[in-house]
Amino acid sequence: MNNLMTYLCNYAYDHGIGYQLDRTSYKPDEVSFYMELNNTVYINTNYINEEEVPFQFAHEISHALNGDKGSNSFCSNVFYIREECAANKRAVGILLEYCELNNLAYSDSVDFMLAFGIPLKVGYVVDEVFKERFGVQYSESYCEM
Repeated sequence: MNNLMTYLCNYAYDHGIGYQLDRTSYKPDEVSFYMELNNTVYINTNYINEEEVPFQFAHEISHALNGDKGSNSFCSNVFYIREECAANKRAVGILLEYCELNNLAYSDSVDFMLAFGIPLKVGYVVDEVFKERFGVQYSESYCEM
C-alpha cells in the first residue's frame, strides 16, 4: 500500500493538487475530503477501514480534477450523486493506471475491488469502467459476492 500511496501523492502533485495525509487530526470515522478553496485533498489515514484509504485518496483527487466545488451539502441529491459517481469513475481509472504502470492484472472487477479496498457500494461504477476499458461485463462476478 505504501507504493500506491506514494503514487497517489505524486499523481496529485503532478496535477497541481495539494494534499495532506493526516493520521492524528481526524477520528477514525471521519472521511477524507477535497477543499476547492486551496485545491487540496485532506486524507484521513486513521480511517476506520484503512484498506479504503487509497481509493478515498484517488476519489478526492478526482473531485479536484473534475472541477468539483468541495462539500455538496448545498446541492440537490441528483447533482451530488452525479458528482460522486464521476469522482468514483475517475478514481477507478487512476487505480487502473497504477496497475498498468506496475504490471498488475486482475481477473475481474471483484478481485480489483478487493485488492484496492473499494467499497461494495461502488461496484456498479467499477463494472462500468471495466466494461468501457476491457469490453467485458463483470457484473455476474460482482453479484456472486
